[in-house]
Parts: sequence; C-alpha cells; structure tokens
Amino acid sequence: MRSTARPHILLITPRFPFPTLSGGEKWAARLAEGLAPAHEVSLFSFTSPGAEAHQTALAMAMEGKLFKKIYLLPRPEGPGDKSLPSLPGLYWSGEAAGALSAAACETGAEVAHILFSEMACYACALPASMPVVYTEIDSSYLFPWKYYLRETAGIKGFLKAGEFFKSRAYARRHYGRFSAATFITASDGRDIARYLATDLTAVTPNAVIPEEFTPPPAFERTPGAILFLGHYPHYPNEDAALRLARRIFPLVKAGVPGAALTLAGSCPTEKVRALAGQDITVPGTVADIRPFLWQAQVFAAPVRYGFGTKGKILEAFAAGLPVVASEEAAAGIEGAESGRHLLTASSDKELAAQTTRLLGDAALRARLAAAAVELVKNEFSFGGVVATVADIYRKVIHAG
Repeated sequence: MRSTARPHILLITPRFPFPTLSGGEKWAARLAEGLAPAHEVSLFSFTSPGAEAHQTALAMAMEGKLFKKIYLLPRPEGPGDKSLPSLPGLYWSGEAAGALSAAACETGAEVAHILFSEMACYACALPASMPVVYTEIDSSYLFPWKYYLRETAGIKGFLKAGEFFKSRAYARRHYGRFSAATFITASDGRDIARYLATDLTAVTPNAVIPEEFTPPPAFERTPGAILFLGHYPHYPNEDAALRLARRIFPLVKAGVPGAALTLAGSCPTEKVRALAGQDITVPGTVADIRPFLWQAQVFAAPVRYGFGTKGKILEAFAAGLPVVASEEAAAGIEGAESGRHLLTASSDKELAAQTTRLLGDAALRARLAAAAVELVKNEFSFGGVVATVADIYRKVIHAG
C-alpha cells in the first residue's frame, strides 16, 4: 500500500460527531481535528434521527475543510438485523455496506479507522488489502451486569443473557479483521484482547484539551453549587441524574441547607426535565458547558453503568472543579487516586457524605483540584491521543 506525506484516513462512526453532544462523539471529533493538520481525513457516518437537516448542513460546511470528503447516510430504518446484537443491528444495512465499499475506493484511503463496536461489522465491506484500525469506546456490552443500554442495565442484563452471547459471537466474528486496536482504558483492552488477531494495540483514553477548560481570570464559584453533566439520552447519565437528585441530593441538603444542584449537558429526557424545581436546575442543551464547570463548587458523578473513562470527570478536573464520584465512574480514570485527585464512594449515603464534606472544606477542595489538574495535563491531554493514533497508522501502512 502506498505511503504519502499526508496519509489518507477514512474514519467510520455510527453517529455524525457534530455537534459534539456526547462523550463518544467528542472523542471522534477531537481525533478528526487533531489528525487534520498532518492527514487527509474523510468520514463515513450516519445522521441521528430528527437531526438530519442540521447535521447535513454541518457536513456540507466541513467538507473540504476539516474533512476531505464526508459520506453521511440516514441511519438504517426498520427493526434491524435480529441476528446481530442490539446496537449493531440498528446500524447495519447492506446498502450502507455498499456505500462504504464505494467510499473506500473513491477516497483511496490508506487506513480505515472504525470507532464504536456497533460499526465493527462494516469491516467486511472494506477492501481486504486495507488496514483497519478499531477503537473500543466501552466494552460493557460483553457483560450482562454493566452494559449501558436502558434495556439491559443492571439486573435486566441477566434477563436478556442472549444479548451477551450475541455480543461475544459478534466480537469473535469481526474483531479478527483488525490490523490494530486502541482502547479508552486498559481494562477495555483486556476485555477484547481474546477476540483480536493483532498485538498492535494502545490505550487512547478519553481526553481533553486542558487549556480550553482553564477558568477565566475573574470567576467566582457559587457556595453550595453541585454540578452534574451528561448527554441524557445515554442511559447511564439519566440514571445518574435521577439517583443524584432523588436520593443523594436530599441527604446533602440536610447537612448543607444552601446547597443547589444543576443537571447540565445536552438533550435532557422527560424524566430529567421533571427533576427541575426548588434548588434543582435543568438548563437544557447549551453550546458551552464550561461556565457551569467554572461556577460550581463540587462536581458529583454517581454513574454506575458502562465502562471506559468518563469525559465529564476529566472536564471537571481540567476546570479545577473538585469531584465526588462513584467507584465505578472513578475506575475509568486510570491513575486517579481517591483522596488525592477526587473523593469516591459506593453508596448513596457515602456519596452524600463525601459531597457534604467537600462543600464544607475549602482546603480539601483546593488540594484535590490542584492534583487533578496536573493529572489531566500529564496523562489525559488529547495531543497524546492523536500522536498515539498517528503512530499506529504509520505502522499499519508500513506493514502493508
């Protein structure tokens, strides 16, 4: 395969990553932006139902600028392929596979890069000689007790065991095609290692551009202000918001009467919107979440479903906002230590107690925030992710 000064990469994602409303889409968008100066990047993706016109307009504005070429298709309609796990079944269609095959030939891409497990099945539509890199965003689909889908989260996963047998069969069928793989966490990598036929792997964590979150010179944090961020159609975020507002926040209020909770982010569901009331604010989708991070005093993240690194925690770290998190959410931030970079807890009562403690201890807030900022700068800056991915591209091109 040819090698050029500006390698041509074809990114393949299930959802058009603009506007960047969710963590996975942020990762995809940041990767494209970071690669663009030294690579020719094309994109194959699907529009989100209800956002087709807006996303098509964005794609037209980006083509020839950030992206060399964009192939944007409507998401496949119908019940999906019942032989596939739920998410891949929603996104698979023979017509889309044909369109991807044509796109790979038209662009002359040297490497295809598939993001998200639901698009792994599309590797079969690519030329056999084309190297395919895969990025695992969240391996929880392989485990019945942690998968983030609303229909399978928690105990419901054990009642739908067939979904997980399908997921593992799906990984066995498709993951051997990949020339290299990257993972959001080393744990995700261990989960899928048995399905890979390559040893060319790397951890490419959720990350931020730290400078973008540095608070402005004149800013004041609001005493008692607690913040949670999420893209709420993603079930773990809705679940965390409900848990925080209904079960944790009332316990905090008992100890800190002046406390207030903001559930910010994007696309609040009906259940999340219904939480708004006295001392709980649900502002709805906003273009810039940073002012919320700069105004709050504590970030609370009681997320319990899904694996991977929680980008929302990294954003809070970068903004100098001290964090209280569930043990499950904190586990994805490799290198973060409870008591040094953040506070963790396992139960609602413990999460409330840690939040109350942090609200009342300015010195602790300052100490945690300073250590967390340094951790992000050293370990979770997106420049490092781009460099790692670009190096993998060079290796698979050279190997070809």
